[in-house]
Amino acid sequence: MDSTDGLQPPCDCGALGDHPKTPACYQPPVVEIEVSGGRLACLEAIGLLRSNYRVDIKHRWQDPETGKLVFKLTADLVFVRPYFPPPTPTPEAAVMASLADAIGVPIRQDVIQAITGLDEQTLTTTLSALVATDQLDHIAPDEYRRNQ
Repeated sequence: MDSTDGLQPPCDCGALGDHPKTPACYQPPVVEIEVSGGRLACLEAIGLLRSNYRVDIKHRWQDPETGKLVFKLTADLVFVRPYFPPPTPTPEAAVMASLADAIGVPIRQDVIQAITGLDEQTLTTTLSALVATDQLDHIAPDEYRRNQ
């Protein structure tokens, strides 16, 4: 009786011609990642990783000396998805979106600028165009109201 009866040699995914390559034989490359810092920064980093890879959190703790959170992750590099940045809205769409929940409420121009991140010249031009198309009311100096 042969001592190797019933034992399978380690899979070499067909490199030796013993069987064709199958997905069941393949071990995806996995990397270990450590993310540390404040709670929000860690969650943003993990979210960004998860948007591109299959990520599992293996351990999480808080460093007693620094108070920072530490996450130990594993990432499956096979499941890479291309990153497509969200479409950049037009300045008009950004202004209207920033006022979506404020219909009829006066909002100062500096608040709109802080929410949209538009530079002052672009914001001024955009607000003038929205007032001209009757989407906004210019009710006082540097104060606007969405009317629809």
